[in-house]
Amino acid sequence: MSKKWLLYLGITTLAYFLWVSYVSKEDHIIKPYVAKKAVNPYVQQWVDDSFNQIGKLLKDSKVPGTAVSIVYRDQVFIRTFGVRSVKTKEPIDQHSVFRIASLSKSFAAILTARLVKENKVRWKNHVKDYLPAFQLSDNEQTDRIQLWHLLSHTSGLPYHTYTNLVEAGISTADIITQLKTVDLVGPEGTVYSYQNAPFSIIGEVHRVATGKSYEQLLKEKIFDPLGMMDASTNRASIVGRTNTAKPHKPAKSGWYETKISNKYYTAVPAGGVNASINDMSTYLRLLLGQFPEVLTSEDLAPVFTPIIKTPVKRRYFGKWPRLRSAAYGLGWRILDYAGTKVSYHSGFVNSYKGEMAVNHEEQIGFCLLMNGAGKEAKLTVPIFLDTFEKYKQSINQWRP
Repeated sequence: MSKKWLLYLGITTLAYFLWVSYVSKEDHIIKPYVAKKAVNPYVQQWVDDSFNQIGKLLKDSKVPGTAVSIVYRDQVFIRTFGVRSVKTKEPIDQHSVFRIASLSKSFAAILTARLVKENKVRWKNHVKDYLPAFQLSDNEQTDRIQLWHLLSHTSGLPYHTYTNLVEAGISTADIITQLKTVDLVGPEGTVYSYQNAPFSIIGEVHRVATGKSYEQLLKEKIFDPLGMMDASTNRASIVGRTNTAKPHKPAKSGWYETKISNKYYTAVPAGGVNASINDMSTYLRLLLGQFPEVLTSEDLAPVFTPIIKTPVKRRYFGKWPRLRSAAYGLGWRILDYAGTKVSYHSGFVNSYKGEMAVNHEEQIGFCLLMNGAGKEAKLTVPIFLDTFEKYKQSINQWRP
């Protein structure tokens, strides 16, 4: 074989190996085309319209700081307004932590649903089976009280039984021993009577059923699986953070910062959760059934089933002109709003205000967290719902 031929063969072989090495690199492999998910422009219009209306409302009220989340299916839209503190003027962002007050009640129901899924408890288990110290003034009614009676405010105890003890920092375990002295207002399951202390008994049930504290269970079963990294259940956690939305009270000269209190941290199921709007956005997606590995829509169904009718003409709904009827489920108010089922709850504690709503049929959710108890908060959910109605047809008819 001639030298010329050997040289040609060598160059050809080298070129071949260089080519193989080049095309084998991941950057040069021809990959199948994957179309990007198209964004529904009408969803963006609805969201922008809602945020603009809410922003104007907040500007007029001059509430120090607010965080708002709107969820459409798996899409999350967050907008923040104002400051964490009127002293420091640091802006609210998506990780600023608020107290969420009675929005905590929804977590109690959702955690119970998770424990039902894991066969740790049943909705119809009797409270007395877990807590022998649980005793009402009527022995037979005591024996009949089930877990769902606690979560639906239908145990038969009068309105806000021993909420004063909760706010005084008395533990739920100690309050349980005093319930037998309270006159009942009706048989279980027949009278709606909003509670904080009796509601929080569910946390004691969870402790006995699992051997873990309610706070630990909430972290392990809900917060951690969802990546709710800002969420907590005690005062030290919110006080010790740099990025905390401080509570504020109104005065003639404006708003002034006040202290984060200890109230309701001894009754976490009723009102002791802290969270950011980023946390609550993920939580809304759970409620809409988007984390089936945690809870499926079927697991969640009992929570959002109306159990007992509640009055419509109450302070919660004074600015809801299209509200037709209201009921309470498990940790949630279940509303008929202009013919649409909406699950809703509000909250107030320590000058913090919260609003939350979900519409499972349309797969939309809303949450507002506020570090001053502005009256405008109660207007925001109707704005969210009414604005969606305005864009609903276009949103649902749009095709990419």
